[in-house]
Amino acid sequence: MNYFGLEAEYASQDNAAVAIVPVPYELTTSYGKGTELGPQAILTASQQVELFDDELWNEPYKVGIETLAPVKPAAVNASTEKPFEELRTVVAEVLQKGQFPIVLGGEHALSLGPVKACIERYPNLSILQIDAHADCRKSYKGNPYSHASVTYQMHKILPSGAITQVGIRNVSAEEVQWFKEEKPQIEIFFAHKQSEWDFAKIVDTLTDDVYLTIDVDGLDSGIMPSTGTPEPGGMSWQQLTELIRVLCAKKNVVAADIVELSPIEGLHAPDFLVAKLLYKLVGYRFADKLKLMESDFVGAHCMRPNR
Repeated sequence: MNYFGLEAEYASQDNAAVAIVPVPYELTTSYGKGTELGPQAILTASQQVELFDDELWNEPYKVGIETLAPVKPAAVNASTEKPFEELRTVVAEVLQKGQFPIVLGGEHALSLGPVKACIERYPNLSILQIDAHADCRKSYKGNPYSHASVTYQMHKILPSGAITQVGIRNVSAEEVQWFKEEKPQIEIFFAHKQSEWDFAKIVDTLTDDVYLTIDVDGLDSGIMPSTGTPEPGGMSWQQLTELIRVLCAKKNVVAADIVELSPIEGLHAPDFLVAKLLYKLVGYRFADKLKLMESDFVGAHCMRPNR
C-alpha cells in the first residue's frame, strides 16, 4: 500500500517529485507513547483523503508521490557517534534524485537525520519549526538526542544557525537560561501572542533554503489530542496551512517532516488531519508546477472558488 492509494503511474520513483519516508522510531518519549505507530496511522488515513484540492483547484498527487520502505534507525544515546545515520543516508539519496523528501515520524528526535542530509546540499539552510515546545535542552534524562533536545542539536550543526519556532507555549527555566547566555539565532513566536502573528514577516526571518519540521503538538490539543505531550492554546488548522502556504510561496522548501503523532485507538480525526496536512504540503510545495497542469479544470467556472 502506498500513501493516498495512488495508481502505479503516480507512485513510481521515475515519475515522483515527492518521496515519503516513514520512520516508526520511538525511544525517548516522556509522557504519552505510541509515536512509532504514527506512520502507519497516517498511511491508513491517507486512503480516505480526497485527491482533488478545492483550494488549489487541482490534483496535487499528479506531481508523483513515491512511498519508500520504512526506515528504522538504531537507538541513539550519549555514546552514539553518528545519530540517525541510516535516515540521513536515505534522505541524502532522495535529494540526490531531485525529489522532495517528507519524513513521517516517529518522535521528533529523528529530525536530526534529514537536517544533516539537507545541510550537505544547502549550507545556508534554515529551519522553520512548528511546535509546542522549545526542545532546546542540552540533554533530557541523560540523552542528548532526546525529543526534548532536538532543536538544540539541530542548532549546533546548522551553519546559518537560523531557526524560527512558531506555536511555542512550553519552555523550561534551563532553556531560558541558555537563550540568555548563548543568544542563539533562534527566533520564537509564542502561541500566547498569536493575535500579533504576521506570517509573511515570520517567513522573512528565514534564509532562502528552508527545512520544515512540524511537531503535531504545535496544533491546539482540541484538534490534535493524539500526541504524547499535548498543550492547550496551539495553532488552528487554518493558521498552520496558511503559514505553510506562505512559506512555500516565498522560500525554497527543500525537505520536511511531520512527527509526534501518537494514534488513539478509535479516534480517526487526528490521523486524518495529518494525512490531509501531508497532502496540503505537497500541493503548496508544487503549486507552480500544478498551475501548468491546471488546464484539466479551467472549464469548471460554475464551481471555481474566487481567488
